[in-house]
Amino acid sequence: MQRFRLSNFRSPVSSATLARWGARLVLLALVLIAGSLLIGFVRMTWAEHKINQESEQQLAVNETQKQRNATLKGEAEYRESGMYAEQAAREQLGMAREGDTVLLPTVVLPAPTAAPPPPPSESIPAPASAVDPLAEPTTNYQRWWRALFPGPDVKP
Repeated sequence: MQRFRLSNFRSPVSSATLARWGARLVLLALVLIAGSLLIGFVRMTWAEHKINQESEQQLAVNETQKQRNATLKGEAEYRESGMYAEQAAREQLGMAREGDTVLLPTVVLPAPTAAPPPPPSESIPAPASAVDPLAEPTTNYQRWWRALFPGPDVKP
């Protein structure tokens, strides 16, 4: 079999041109690889930045939780102690130890000046403005607070 040849046919691409295009293709491939590596590096750096921020936030949350746990633990130990039971009995139940003197404030408000005097034939009742400390379901410190700092509606 005979091969067909053109004697005047010249290849449109010379070996120098092929070498230049090959170098350009290799360079283009290297630029694409470098670009993809650069994009990956930027993504990893951004992800690391986000992770560091979240880690710092979580460390701050952990620290506040440790402080809160320590506070709750101290409060629980105090409430389990006999000192708390004694204080609660004194304040809420009005109890006292043997030999203690309990001072309970009683506030007697003056009678209004505009009211007419009661008729003399009737017996004189106790003043309506007297506060009975045993009738109130308040604690001792609340009674003292009211005695020392009366509200704005109380007039001397």
